Order: sequence, then structure tokens, then C-alpha cells
Amino acid sequence: GDDYVTKPFSLTEVVARVRAVLRRTRPSDEFSGSFVRYADVVMDIDAHEAWRQDHALELTPTEFKLLQLLLENARRVLSKSEILDSVWDYEFEGDPNIVETYISYLRKKVDEFEPSLIHTVRGVGYSLRLPRT
Repeated sequence: GDDYVTKPFSLTEVVARVRAVLRRTRPSDEFSGSFVRYADVVMDIDAHEAWRQDHALELTPTEFKLLQLLLENARRVLSKSEILDSVWDYEFEGDPNIVETYISYLRKKVDEFEPSLIHTVRGVGYSLRLPRT
């Protein structure tokens, strides 16, 4: 209802837009009020605040959206295109390497504490999860 595609269009664009709408509207069992949690990371979406091990994380708006996406999809590997669709929107026409840049920024803030939670799955994408033991 909040999106449309003009003709001519590619099937991949339609699929990407449908996925983006579904992600925005899908209810999540991870929510408790406006809070999202995974491991020792807590995010209050309404207050726009996040903590790791009871330390406040100073995040830019884009870093906040990226961390929220990772928290809402904890343990799931997100591709670069999924991250671009959700954090930068499907109309983003800049350099797709922006994802690596912001993952790096977020790692410096979130993974300052042990254990590291943000993982790269080579050739696939990124995931927020506890390390394998």
C-alpha cells in the first residue's frame, strides 16, 4: 500500500520492494515494548538508545538503524542487498560498499566488549550472533 512500481519494471525490483515492505510490517517475537535484545545488547527503539554490557553506545542514526536490523534478525545472515534495502532504502544509488564501512563503524562500538557479536559470513553477508565455541 505504501509503494508502487512504474512500467516497465524488472521482476527483481518487484521482489526487492515486496521483501522491504514485508520486513517493515512483519511483527517480531523479539520485541518487548520498544526494546529489542540479543545477548548483552539492549536497544530502546522509542528512546533511540542502545547499550552493551550496561554501557551506552553512542550511535549515529544510520548506525542505530543498522544495529536495529541486526538485532531484529539475530543469528540470521543478512546479505549486503538486504541491508541496503532496509537501512538505506531500495532507491539508494550510492556505493554499495557503504555497508562494509558502517559495519566497521558499528564493530568499533559494539564489539569493543567481549565476545564479538558482529560476524562476516564470507560471500554471503553479516550476522549478529555469539561466537561458536
